[in-house]
Amino acid sequence: MKKTIIIPLLIIIRLSCYCQINNDLIIQQIERMSETDDDKDNDVKDYSELIEIYQEFTDNPVNINSDEIEQLVEFNLINVFLLEKIKDYRKKFGDFQIIEELAYIEGMDSQTLALITPVISFKKIEKNQKTTPKKALKYGKHQIIFQLDQCLNKKKGYYDVIDSALYKKPNSKYLGTSQRLYIRYNYTYRNKIETGFTIEKDPGEPMLKSKINDSIRKLLDKKLHNGFDFYSFHIGIKELYFIRYIVLGDYQLSFGQGLTMGSGINFTASGSGASLLRRTKKIRPSKSANESRYLRGAATTIGYKKLELSMFYSYKKVDANIAVYDTENNKILSVSSLQQSGLHRTYNDIYDRHVIKQELYGANLSFRTSDFQIGYTIHHTELGANLEPEPTIYNQYYFRGKSLTNQGIDFYYILKQMAFYGEVAISNNAAMATCIGATIQPTGYINFTVLYRNYARDYQNFYSNAFATGSNTRNENGWYLGTLISIAPNWKLNAVADFFKNDWIKSQIYAPSHGKEFSIQINHQINRDALFYIQYRHSDKQKNIQDDEIYQNYLVHNKRNTVRFHITLPIGENFTLKSRAECSTNNIENKNSTREYLIYQDLLFNPDNKPYNFSFRYALFSSENSPVYAYENDVLYSFSISSMSNKGIRVYIVGKVKFFKSLQISGKIAYTFYNNIDEIGSNLELIKGSKKGDAKIQIIYKF
Repeated sequence: MKKTIIIPLLIIIRLSCYCQINNDLIIQQIERMSETDDDKDNDVKDYSELIEIYQEFTDNPVNINSDEIEQLVEFNLINVFLLEKIKDYRKKFGDFQIIEELAYIEGMDSQTLALITPVISFKKIEKNQKTTPKKALKYGKHQIIFQLDQCLNKKKGYYDVIDSALYKKPNSKYLGTSQRLYIRYNYTYRNKIETGFTIEKDPGEPMLKSKINDSIRKLLDKKLHNGFDFYSFHIGIKELYFIRYIVLGDYQLSFGQGLTMGSGINFTASGSGASLLRRTKKIRPSKSANESRYLRGAATTIGYKKLELSMFYSYKKVDANIAVYDTENNKILSVSSLQQSGLHRTYNDIYDRHVIKQELYGANLSFRTSDFQIGYTIHHTELGANLEPEPTIYNQYYFRGKSLTNQGIDFYYILKQMAFYGEVAISNNAAMATCIGATIQPTGYINFTVLYRNYARDYQNFYSNAFATGSNTRNENGWYLGTLISIAPNWKLNAVADFFKNDWIKSQIYAPSHGKEFSIQINHQINRDALFYIQYRHSDKQKNIQDDEIYQNYLVHNKRNTVRFHITLPIGENFTLKSRAECSTNNIENKNSTREYLIYQDLLFNPDNKPYNFSFRYALFSSENSPVYAYENDVLYSFSISSMSNKGIRVYIVGKVKFFKSLQISGKIAYTFYNNIDEIGSNLELIKGSKKGDAKIQIIYKF
């Protein structure tokens, strides 16, 4: 028994971290999105989709000498002005041959160059190459991923419960095992064909009906099944005659600024001072294990010269809380909410699984030139039962019914030194949502951005992901101001101010509210591999007073100030140190003041021309009022933002070893030790004790 534990641990210790996002500036962006996503009444967001997007670039670098480079604008690696200057350079001097040529472009500073270097290529463009089945079979690339995750502590949900007690309280236990299993297959042929599937079982979800208690099995009956809980499949083909792109299976959509249609999530530049313009890829396959915000069916884009028409259809079963059930006709009449977690671990979870249909269809028509685009999007959603949320004051403007139609107009117009963009959307209750922005670049080293958004309290949309301070594009209006300045060679200043208000109450805020956020950051790119930055953030948001002795709730100002120091520094040829010190203060109505801090040290070992490397972190944290966040290195395609509360220490080691050219094994072990608590979590996630451990192992085979 000891050998079965020790041997894998010794292997993992020699492994490497596959750090999908090894650039500190991009890591900041993901951390910032997680930290500000504090709306308790929001859809569950799986930020691993961001890893998927970035990994697509690293696996398939963008050809700097082709139109593919426009994709980097959406990822905020370059802005639209730099894109146009790159195109102008190619027209005058021909294709780029080496990375050093990019340094001659106005506005291409050292930090931007460091950002794009890992995700661009200089391949010679092959013209008039026909795709044939023989070539696709011979030159296609295959990848298989197997991953196993395990919490090293026993949670309350996995304790044994006697049959009679479980029958009376069927939700008092998880019905499956504590492991997470993930299997994925991908096939790609150049940039023309892509297909694959993903299957997953979350911790606590059952795989075999025979392992479930007899009484629970009788209660759930046909709702139980053998096998994995989630299955996903996709196939995408590019440039097939007049079809510019077609995808079958699971996919994501994004048009314009994402206000009318934006499934999944997108990188935003909030906090960076950069442009908020989106020039997004309209249709892309969904390859993640996100079980809620995806579409399933078919989508295609056809084009003629400067016109593009995208059409899409989706049909899938969704999770919902059943409110009214017609036993005579065996039909669900209404549901109280749509479930977004994708977890099916308990009796109630499985009972609510895939209970109603969600059918969606629509189209986007756009006219586009090199510097101008205007588009119109319309889509209709039909549910299999009425959605009737339990009436409360804050949700009285939420969607109710079975049918919802959304439509909107989006545009952008790019001049030499200015870019204007925006979108206006409307739902079928006549509620409107608007976002209008502009970015100005008076010189190659200064950007100014301003964006106004006004989302009506009753704007309704199942798939929307436009820029917002909260998690939903409703009940918010405000102004965003940002600037990005190269103040000296290798020095950059980011400054942002965001003013917002909510005209109606929210689930945790019992009155109309307002707030503001400021941030300023100075980055110094010491050399290509070394970076230092210092950041100050201030937020002032209203919240309910937390005082049990007060009969009537009222709003108070919660002010938070954060200072962060971060440095990445290579040590020799093989080692890199990443150090961070962060301190925050919370002040509620100038009375109750608390302080949080986070200090961590990373050690990365990444020797050249070796099949192994690893990353280690030692972190100290104290956070009693609100958690502190930090991005963590992880195995490939996995996303990890640790949310640390209370007081304690967190350590992890993560790494990879490569066998031959086709096989690699990655793993991670993490432990959190708490100083001031003897129970971790709550309800079925409760762990007795003051430490929590997690482990995962991943095997990737490429051929």
